[in-house]
Amino acid sequence: MARTSLTRGYKGKGHVSLRPLNGTGRKFRLGNVISLAETIETDRQSREDFQEAGGGELDVSEPVTSITAELTVNDIKPETMALGLRGSHELLAAQAIVDEAQDAWSGERVTFRYLPDPDVAPVVEIAATAAWAGTTAYAVGDLVLDTARAYLCTVAGESAGVAPTWPTTAGATVVDGTVTWRDLGPVTLTADTHYTLTPQGVRFLAGGDGLFVGDSVLPLLVSYTRNPQYIIQALVNAGTEYEMTFDGLNEVDSGNPFVGRYFRIKFSPTSGFSRIGNEFAEMQLNMTVLKDDTRLGAGLSQYMEFLMV
Repeated sequence: MARTSLTRGYKGKGHVSLRPLNGTGRKFRLGNVISLAETIETDRQSREDFQEAGGGELDVSEPVTSITAELTVNDIKPETMALGLRGSHELLAAQAIVDEAQDAWSGERVTFRYLPDPDVAPVVEIAATAAWAGTTAYAVGDLVLDTARAYLCTVAGESAGVAPTWPTTAGATVVDGTVTWRDLGPVTLTADTHYTLTPQGVRFLAGGDGLFVGDSVLPLLVSYTRNPQYIIQALVNAGTEYEMTFDGLNEVDSGNPFVGRYFRIKFSPTSGFSRIGNEFAEMQLNMTVLKDDTRLGAGLSQYMEFLMV
């Protein structure tokens, strides 16, 4: 039986999909779009009637100056993030990350370059690779390595001509010329003693305070397994043009279908996306409907068309 409309009331739901017009990339759905509305703006000019007291208009010209639309989506997908940030998105596979350089401070979090696999324990090491040198100026925070143990300069000065007898107890100190060194222990740090794991990396505990001098930085080398993840690079393109399709339905008209096609559109960067809050995050997307010169034929719109029963 053919579909017929039982009411002209309208309550829309549906799927919004985009296809890049440059031929690169596949068609994809935006996800849960909770609002979609067009705005047609015009430049209205009129010729008023000055012949009668009652006034009025003799002619009016109202050319369209722009067609825009606003979408609100609360499926925060990688594609949506990239769209709203005029960026790109890429799916990264699992990978072993070896000796990634990081900086640490007492009591603070260390965020790895990538999201780590929580099932693979990271290896966190003090980035002490230099051997001790005689009659050399050292600054507070400098590190030297001796027999797989790290030593931290806590008092600046010049080292002696002969290497000191290095302590082998974490926290012990030794004077070397006018330099004072603190034994930090083995270069490989211990989980739940020096640091604890976080979903993004590690956080240093009070047990690691002896690794630091005041607010000085402690250089690290971290090795871990990268969890599969998307990476979104913001503001790396001038804005891809798309064709947009709305596969909709009218909820109050027996679910009758409604289709909207926007032949050539371009998105502006998002006007708002809250990353912290008690409510579900929403992304506001604004787009401009542009003229599609490839659509030729009498009576064919070069902007958009709609199908309904």
